[in-house]
This record gives sequence, C-alpha cells and structure tokens, in this order.
Amino acid sequence: MAAILRRKLPSFPSVPSILLRIRPFSALPESESEHLPTPDQIDQTPTTDTKHPLPRLQLSIRSESDPERVAELFLSSKNIYRFYSCRPLFSLTVRKLSRARRPDLIRRVLDPFLTDPNSPKSEGFLARILSLYSSAGMPDAAKEAFCHPSPFKRSDLSLSALLSAYVHSGRYDELKSTFEEAASKFNITPGLFAHNILLNGLCENGEIEDARKVLGEMSKRENDRPEPNIISYNTVLCGCLKQGEDRLFDEILKEIEDRNLVPNVVTFNCRIARFCNIGESFKAEQLLDVMCSQGIQPSVRTFYNLIHGYCKENKVNLAVKMFQKMKAAKRRSGSDGVSPNADIYNVLVKNLIEKEQFDDASWICIEGLARKILVPLRI
Repeated sequence: MAAILRRKLPSFPSVPSILLRIRPFSALPESESEHLPTPDQIDQTPTTDTKHPLPRLQLSIRSESDPERVAELFLSSKNIYRFYSCRPLFSLTVRKLSRARRPDLIRRVLDPFLTDPNSPKSEGFLARILSLYSSAGMPDAAKEAFCHPSPFKRSDLSLSALLSAYVHSGRYDELKSTFEEAASKFNITPGLFAHNILLNGLCENGEIEDARKVLGEMSKRENDRPEPNIISYNTVLCGCLKQGEDRLFDEILKEIEDRNLVPNVVTFNCRIARFCNIGESFKAEQLLDVMCSQGIQPSVRTFYNLIHGYCKENKVNLAVKMFQKMKAAKRRSGSDGVSPNADIYNVLVKNLIEKEQFDDASWICIEGLARKILVPLRI
C-alpha cells in the first residue's frame, strides 16, 4: 500500500531529513503552568541583532561543535552586561553539553555560581540552577546544589525545583523522602508547588491511591496541607486516566465540581481522552464544543485525542474532518488554526493507507512535508 501512495506523490527535490517518530500517548498534564518551568520550555531562539555581545555569544555557542569550547565561551562571558539574566544562554549551553554527554562540563559551568560573589543570590536563580541540572538528568548535582552552604534562601520554590529533578529522573523514593524530611531537615514547609509535584511523581509511579490520599488531606487541610487547586486535581485525574482507575476518575471530577473549581484545557483533555479510549469519540467531540463555548482554547493534545479516537473506531473520515476542524479553530490571538504535530500526521496517514484512501493520505502527507514533517510511509 505504501508503494502505491509513493507513486501518487510528486517528487520533492529537497525534502529535509527529519524523521519525527510517534511518541506513546500520555495522559499526564501537558500544560506548562502545571510544573516548574524547565529550561527547554523557554524560547531558545536568539535574536539576529549581532550588535550586542549576548546575541553574538548565543550564536557562537549554537554553532560550536566542541563541548570544551562551549564551556569556555560560556565561562569567559560572565562580565557581559545582563549575562546572569539571559536564561536562553544558560539553557542553550547546558542543552549542548548534555547532548555531548559531558556532565563534567555542566558541573564546571554551573557549580561556580554557588560561590561566585557576583552571581545573583536570589532563590529564583538557585531554582534555575536546579532546573538546569534536572534537564540534564543530574539529580545528584541538583541535590548537592540545594544542600550547598551558600547564601541562597531556600523555601518551597527551590524545594520544588529539587523535587522536579527527582520526578524527571524517575527517582520516586528520593522524591518522597525529601518531601517528608523537608520540615525537619531543611526547615521548609512544603507548599502548593511542592505538593503538586509530589502528586505528579506519585501518579507517574503508579501510586494512584497514595496520590488520592494526599489530595484528600489537602482538600480537608489536614496535616498542614495547602488547599488544592485545579492543577492538583488535574494531576490526579490524569493519573487515574493513565492507570484506568474509572471509579477514582469520576470521584475526582465530582470533587472538582463540588469545590467550584474552574476546569481548564487539561481537565477537558482528560475527559475527552477517556471517551476516546472507550470508543465514544462522538461524546468527546461534544465536549470539544462545550470547552470552546466556555472560551477554553483547545490544544494539540485535544485534537490528537479525537483524531486518534476516531481512527481506533475505524471512522477515519471523521478523523479527517476533525483534522480540518483543527486547522480552522480560532486562536486567542485571532489567527486561525491549531498546528498539527507529527503524531497527528502519522496516525492519519497510517489509517488512511490502511483504508486505501490514498487521495486524502496524499494531500495530508504533502502538507506535512511542507511543514518539514516527514511522515514515515509504513503500516
């Protein structure tokens, strides 16, 4: 079948060699506001104005292939004006060194900030260092930085950054022990941020009952727990969806309603995914209309759930209509369309080929190529 489709496609003289693979569906919260921002969530695009030293430095580091030289460029630029506030520069440097598998160089560029008298002494800067170690998969370095006898203030903010590093690396036992020892060992009372990260870690580790217990204590304000917000409930709701805990899923939804919490796009995405998982994608599409009527902007995940759901139900024509609806959706900015990702192109083309609907498969594949997404033509 793939061979037939290839014969229908026009030739492209310079197709980019990009292969974006399908990632497994995850029901975990995708909203960036649900967790501490990681360095990769910051815009990495440098300005093209080369009249100033920081943009030139970013361009130099971006084009440098030698990790030793990357570290040297970064360390030699500490005296540049606004160096410490240039988050994209920090993130770019650590990302390049991480891809080069040089944790030694990452420590060389980050560790000195703990004792450098010129570096900012704000807790936000410490949290940035911890998040950078987390993004590089170095939770031990993050712990050392957190426990370092430096003048940085430590509170729920930096504690949450350390807990996030444990979640990111799958070190759930250390997540729980650090959370439990925060008051006695660090004199920090975990706040809402830290509790939400704990809930996320418990859910990712499949400990839904424990997460439900913590959420219950938060809702009753037991054991000095902070009051939960919609992010707290969404985290457990997504965990229930991933583990197939239908009873708890309904229970959490009822609590959200009873507590008059305002559902957001993650709440709706969980409900939409649940309907799609049980073969009721038409109900999920009705929820899409409800969320749009409430002024909640659907995300790429919203449409992926619906398109994937219709494909699983062998209703590929409805999946194509949802794809078209996605591109016509109004954005808050007033612009049209939600941009499809590689997963959406892949699932659509795959199912259209299986149904021998080659005309639709062709134009969708060509559109993906135009967006520099090379759809694998395999079934």
